[in-house]
Amino acid sequence: MTIRTFWILFLKVLGIWLVLSGLTTIPQFIGAISFFGDNSQDNFFAVIYILALLLIVVGAYFVIMKLFIFNSTWIIDKLKLDKGIKEEKIDMSISLKTILTISTIVIGGLILVDALPMLCKYFFTFIQQESLFRDAPQSNWIIFYSLKAFIGYLIMTNSKLITDYIKKNEENIEV
Repeated sequence: MTIRTFWILFLKVLGIWLVLSGLTTIPQFIGAISFFGDNSQDNFFAVIYILALLLIVVGAYFVIMKLFIFNSTWIIDKLKLDKGIKEEKIDMSISLKTILTISTIVIGGLILVDALPMLCKYFFTFIQQESLFRDAPQSNWIIFYSLKAFIGYLIMTNSKLITDYIKKNEENIEV
């Protein structure tokens, strides 16, 4: 494995982790919109402001995904990460696809492990209150953490598909 391949792997894994961990900010924006219930003009502008911030954040995540996952060679070239290193080869007999698959499984596992305790906490609180589903403030969090746990599970079990998609969209990588 060359130094360039190492940096490509590192940037791809970092990009996947940043995008997946950053997705938790989107429900927070949507939750902030629900606080503006009446139709006054000040609340209208606050909702527009929050929606504009949400679009900026989602746009930033798409830029991070595009640069780190699909154009990692561009970052390496611009930052000159592979320059000045005397040794060209790193002795590893693991392929790029295997490392990406392992990284995807680990990231999915981290998402699942992060979501399960909070899901249990909010579900337990919901049961303790013995309230209807529509009246409980925890019901939104139960749905959110259920989806997060499900997404983490899907990432873990479908890591080969995710790796194939990344490999299909990457640009000239030297292995």
